[in-house]
Amino acid sequence: MCGINGYVQFEKSLNPGEIESLINLMNDKIIHRGPDEDGVFACDSLGLGMRRLSIIDISTGKQPIYNEDKSLVIVLNGEVYNYKSLREELIQKGHIFTTTSDTETVLHCFEEYGVGCLDKLNGMYAFAIYDFKNKKVTVARDRIGEKPLYYYAGSEKLLFASELKSIIATEMVEKKICKEALCQYLQLTYIPAPLTILENVYKLCPGNYMEIDVNGGFEIKTYWNVTYSEKTLITDYDECKKELRKAMFNAVEECMVSDVPVGAFLSGGIDSTTIVGIMSKISSKPIDTFTIGYKEKQYDESDRARLTSDLHKTNHHIFTLDYNDALPELERLVGNIDEPFADSSLIPTYMVSKFARQHVKTILTGDSGDELFGGYEKYLIGYYAEKFNKIPSFMRKGIKKAVYAMPPQNTLARRARKVIDNSQMDIFDQRRNLMCLAFKNVELPKLLCEEFNITGTTDFIRSYYETYANDIDEMSCALYTDLKVVLEGDMLPKVDRASMLSSLETRVPMLHREVVELAARIPIKYKINSKNKKIILKETFLDLIPPALLSASKKGFAVPIAFWFKNELKEELIKCLAEEKIRSQGIFNYDYIAQIMEEHFTDKRDRTSELWSLYVFEKWYENYFA
Repeated sequence: MCGINGYVQFEKSLNPGEIESLINLMNDKIIHRGPDEDGVFACDSLGLGMRRLSIIDISTGKQPIYNEDKSLVIVLNGEVYNYKSLREELIQKGHIFTTTSDTETVLHCFEEYGVGCLDKLNGMYAFAIYDFKNKKVTVARDRIGEKPLYYYAGSEKLLFASELKSIIATEMVEKKICKEALCQYLQLTYIPAPLTILENVYKLCPGNYMEIDVNGGFEIKTYWNVTYSEKTLITDYDECKKELRKAMFNAVEECMVSDVPVGAFLSGGIDSTTIVGIMSKISSKPIDTFTIGYKEKQYDESDRARLTSDLHKTNHHIFTLDYNDALPELERLVGNIDEPFADSSLIPTYMVSKFARQHVKTILTGDSGDELFGGYEKYLIGYYAEKFNKIPSFMRKGIKKAVYAMPPQNTLARRARKVIDNSQMDIFDQRRNLMCLAFKNVELPKLLCEEFNITGTTDFIRSYYETYANDIDEMSCALYTDLKVVLEGDMLPKVDRASMLSSLETRVPMLHREVVELAARIPIKYKINSKNKKIILKETFLDLIPPALLSASKKGFAVPIAFWFKNELKEELIKCLAEEKIRSQGIFNYDYIAQIMEEHFTDKRDRTSELWSLYVFEKWYENYFA
């Protein structure tokens, strides 16, 4: 595992001692270094005492790495899966290698093809290359955004790093909350690229690279984006299935290439089941699978995971989670997030990562199947809203009254409320509203002090939604939007943060370029039809999925936060949102927070997401602003 830090000073030079202190300070704030890793620090001056890169890496791939004539130097965070074939290609072209690492392969690939090398790389990565001859730094992030890259661009300097805390540690950036990002967080529960919680600090968007010259100029360009078009659709269903099976097997096989033991997360859902099934077909020996179980049966999928394990004869490991295991980890988890992040499934993801790390060093996951093949229940909102609106008006009023009289924690009531609340909106507003898992737009003026209340902070979602609106069906527009917003901002950071904190490397086969681009060419009717979801994925891998899972409802990595806030975490929540503290910050309206807590504690409304978002923010604020 490694992290990447970089510093570019424009026009004038820092004193060498100042640079050394700065880089060491940034390194000290990187959490990717696990207690059982051979972590090493390496600093290297990149010309004229004006530019400095730094890296942490394992001893087998010590960085930074230079090319033959030392005209280029690279630091890389992540993994390039197809580096072996690229390495052979480059050797044939005369390149001389001194290591067998993927990092050096990327460097020589850049030497041969320039930024065109990005079209050849398959993997998860962020890297920086300094060109001594042209005095230019090139920084790039992988296609989907599996690995993070933060940067700050000032008038005299540019900083970039794998973690926001490294940039903060330099004390060269003002710690000032970005109001737009705060509003996005409070609605979405995360902050998608390009914003971060701090003003003037950004995330490089996936599929983008940045070129920086020492005179102070920098430019961000896009090198890849998935394309949706009616003209490129594969209309033959059997051909779609054939191509999908081939692409998925290729992706999993490439992700399984490793010098260390490789296992898989197994939830009991279709995606992870498919990955485990393919791994078992490829592997010559049983693979290790890891599942989180819950004592609360409404959250537990361990029985489903066991069905898959039995079918594919895996070495199955189950960790049963309860609050006694999770609560002690909350401080560590929240204390190690760079910016507020309120997806509560971070907790079980971290726990299963920590558990898996006792047995393996690399894990394959089933992430992105929902965004690529239409697995979320929210995709059916249009279908259910249309059904509801066809009911006579007087009956709709009665249904609404009955639904809102049901306990808020009731699963059926919660789903019915979503349909009722969104039934009168147009389809885009339905989509966006369901993406906002915490506070709704109309609630922000009540929650935030006037200074922090910014309108239109989720309008950017429409730009993604409308990217291919003239070229493809509406549902595919929704899938593309989630790929660009939810996957990048929520799902991938969750897994990356949880696994890195556990010194575990995770790989996502479904995000292989071949799979992503193929999924965009599969007609939506092969993915979602009426109430049926992930149709083609299920039918393509029918032989790998236990029959009982094909119609099972989706549970996901839920945790009983609602229950904890009324019991074990109640005192901590009240303390965290104490009136004196909230009023002194000048960010939130305490009276509205008190109302939310009262509603939750008395079962008037389920306010779990809203309270969890506030709880996480306050914990983050204590770490960075106290």
